[in-house]
Amino acid sequence: MNSKWYKRSLFMFLSVFASGLFEVDVHFKKREYFKKYESLMQDKIQLEIDWRKIQFDLSEISSGLSLEKDAKLKANMIILDPSLAKIVILNEKKTEK
Repeated sequence: MNSKWYKRSLFMFLSVFASGLFEVDVHFKKREYFKKYESLMQDKIQLEIDWRKIQFDLSEISSGLSLEKDAKLKANMIILDPSLAKIVILNEKKTEK
């Protein structure tokens, strides 16, 4: 009967020890996976920001706003008021009726 008592206590000790090791391992893996998750979420947010910037730039290019902005900044061009514009026609033949 004595040998059974030692076997049971040894079995209980090993069971508790193994479950403790398993718990520590699970906690460590959970922490590592959470770090990876946070990193992926930051990457996702950065990709969404970059995608919005690309869409904005594309819409600006396709609408001609970037061309107008470049003309204002680089060439100091301005949009004329149509009422102030004078049209000069050169070398036009007059048609007779």
